[in-house]
Amino acid sequence: MPERDDIKVITTVETTLVPDQAEPYRRLHLHSGEQHTVRNDLVPATPDGEPARDEVRLAGLVHFTDFQIADLASPSRVEFLQRREGQPDWARMLPAYRPQEFLLAHAIEMTVRTINGLVAREPGRWDIALTTGDNTDSAQSNELDAFLTYLAGGTIEPAAGTRGFSDAPVGLDDENYYNPEPSSHDQWKKTKGLPTHAGALTASAKPFDGEGLKLPWLSCFGNHDCLVQGRSAEPRGYDDFLTGRAKPIGVAEDAGPRGDKLSAYVEDPTWVSQGASHPIESDSGRRMVTKAEYVNRHLCALGSPQGHGFTEDNRASGRAYYVYDELPGVRMIVLDTTNIAGHVDGCVDQRQFEWLEEKLVEVHTSYLSESGEAVSGGGDDRLVVIASHHGLSTMTNGFGAGSGAGEDRRGKLYLADEVEKLLHRFANVALWLSGHTHVNKITPRPGEGGGFWEASTGSIAEWPVQFRGIEISAGPSMVRMRTTMVDSQAPATPDGTLSLEDLASLHREIAANDEGSVGGLYAEGAVADRNQDLLVSVSNELLTALGVS
Repeated sequence: MPERDDIKVITTVETTLVPDQAEPYRRLHLHSGEQHTVRNDLVPATPDGEPARDEVRLAGLVHFTDFQIADLASPSRVEFLQRREGQPDWARMLPAYRPQEFLLAHAIEMTVRTINGLVAREPGRWDIALTTGDNTDSAQSNELDAFLTYLAGGTIEPAAGTRGFSDAPVGLDDENYYNPEPSSHDQWKKTKGLPTHAGALTASAKPFDGEGLKLPWLSCFGNHDCLVQGRSAEPRGYDDFLTGRAKPIGVAEDAGPRGDKLSAYVEDPTWVSQGASHPIESDSGRRMVTKAEYVNRHLCALGSPQGHGFTEDNRASGRAYYVYDELPGVRMIVLDTTNIAGHVDGCVDQRQFEWLEEKLVEVHTSYLSESGEAVSGGGDDRLVVIASHHGLSTMTNGFGAGSGAGEDRRGKLYLADEVEKLLHRFANVALWLSGHTHVNKITPRPGEGGGFWEASTGSIAEWPVQFRGIEISAGPSMVRMRTTMVDSQAPATPDGTLSLEDLASLHREIAANDEGSVGGLYAEGAVADRNQDLLVSVSNELLTALGVS
C-alpha cells in the first residue's frame, strides 16, 4: 500500500471546533485556540505557566478511547429500544442507537490519520498511544477483527455483514432511524433537523484502505469488550443466536420482568430479542470472544509492541491487566475494571487488587502501610501512570462479588473508595487515564502524599471525536503533565464530496446533535478539562531517579 502524505495537524491550542446554538440542528464552526492553563490543585504554589527550561522530558502519550465498533446487523443489537426513551423502566438500557453509527469507520480512520499526522509533525515528541477500552461494541469476533485492522492497517469494510447497510438500522426504511438520502423522511430529520446528504449511504458502505497507526500502541479491556452489549454475561447457547439468520427489530411493550430493565437484561439478555425480526445473512464471525481470546488475538496482532501490552503471562492466566515499563522512569499500570458478572460500571477483583499493590511496591523506595505508617520499600522509584476503562467516578459495580469458581473465583470486589485509598499510599502515582463516560473530564484526587490527577477522555464514537495528548516532564520540585485535546482533522463542515473526510465530518456533525448520547451535547467538557498543565508534587527521591538535579 503506498504511503500517503501525512495530515497537517492543527491542535486545539491553535483552533477549536465549536457548535453553534442554532435550533434544531447545530453546525460546527472554527473558533480561536485554547491555550494551556496551569492547574495547581495538588501543589502548594503556582509556578510560571510555561515549562521550565530545566524540566526533564519523560514521555509523550496519546490517549484515545471508546471506539465501540459495532456489527450493525448483529442479532445482539437493541437499537429498537431507543423508542422507549422517556420510560423510566428502560432508562438504564439507553442509549441504544446513534444516528451517526453507520459512519463510524470513517471517523475512526480519520482519527488514526490525525494521530499519524501529529506524530509526523514533531518526530520524537510522542512515544506511545493508549486505548482505554470499549474497542468493540458487543465483544464479537468480527468487531475485534475490525478494531485490530483499523490499528494495523488494511482493507476496512464499513458495511461488512450488512449487505451494504440494508440490514443495518440506516437501511431498514424505518422512520425511527436516520437515513441521509433524500428519499428518507425519518423522524430524525423531521424533529432534530438532521441533514440530507445525497449519496452518503452508498458511499459510506464502500471499502477503503486503512492507513494503520504509525505509533506503538497499548490496549485495554472495557465492558463492551467483555459483555453482551456491554451489559450482560454471555448466556449459554448465545452464539447460536448471534450466528443465526434473524435480527430482532422490535420488542413488545410488556416484554421482560417489571421494573428496571437493565437488571432484567443482566440476568438474561435473550428476552429483549424475541419480538419481530428482519432476515439477515448468517455470519460465524458474530460469535463472542472470551477474555483469553481477546488477549491472544492482541498477542498475534500486527504492530508494536508485540501483544500491545498483553504478555505471555496474560495468555497463560487469561487475565487482562499488566504493567508496561518501556518508558524510562515511568511505570504504566493497565487495569481490567470490567465486571464479568454484568452491569456497565467497574470494579477491581480481589486478585487484581493484591497484584496492583505488589506492582506499586516495586516502584517505590518508600510508601505508607494500610495504617498510615512509613514503610521502606525495595523498589526503584518510578513515576506511575494508571490506565483503565473505568475511572473512579464509575468504579461502583459490586454485582456478583464472590461468584465464579476456580481461577474465575472473584472474591471481594473493590470499588472507588478502596482503590483510591490504596493509590494514595503510593506517592509516585501521578495520573490515571480512563474512558467509559464519553466525556472530557479532569479531576484532582488529593491525598496525604499530594495526590494524583484523573483524566477521562471522550469517545471517538460520539461528539466531540477527540483524543488527548499527554506530555510528562519533571522539574526541580514537581512533575508536569501537559494535556492537549486534538480534533479529528475532518473538515469542520461536510462538503458533499462523499470522500472519507466528508463522511467523517458528517459523522461528527451529527454526533454533535445527539442529545441522547452517553456523553451528551457537552461532552467536550469545560476549559479546565481540556488543555491543561497538571502539576503534582513528588519526592526528592523520585526526582533524583528521574534525573532532575
